[in-house]
Amino acid sequence: MPKRKIGSVDENLGRNLIFFRKLAGLTQQQVADRLNLNRTTYTKYETGASEPSIEILKALAVILEVDVSLLLTDEMDPDLVEDVIEGYHHSADRFFSVWKQFDDLDEQERREIEEMLDTFSKKK
Repeated sequence: MPKRKIGSVDENLGRNLIFFRKLAGLTQQQVADRLNLNRTTYTKYETGASEPSIEILKALAVILEVDVSLLLTDEMDPDLVEDVIEGYHHSADRFFSVWKQFDDLDEQERREIEEMLDTFSKKK
């Protein structure tokens, strides 16, 4: 494999994938599963040993909830990173708000929601 230049796309991508994956609270395995890849293939994207296709890159942006350009950038704009972090906090707040409502449901309502979630997770 040819040497990468400092700041090359694959080096930036790997560094940014690690950053945004950890920010999202995901493991390499979880990202790989969502991409329908094995973990080793995904790990190569983070290390720069391999470059994802455009389709995979777009899917990564969706999974990590960032713009593709943020995955490729060599300089993180602190304002953009702050916006991404704020977005994750908003999502977490919303999740916990819904979770509190879930606790108030009766057993039948909980089972119905769990069935819907199971169905949804199988489609991913």
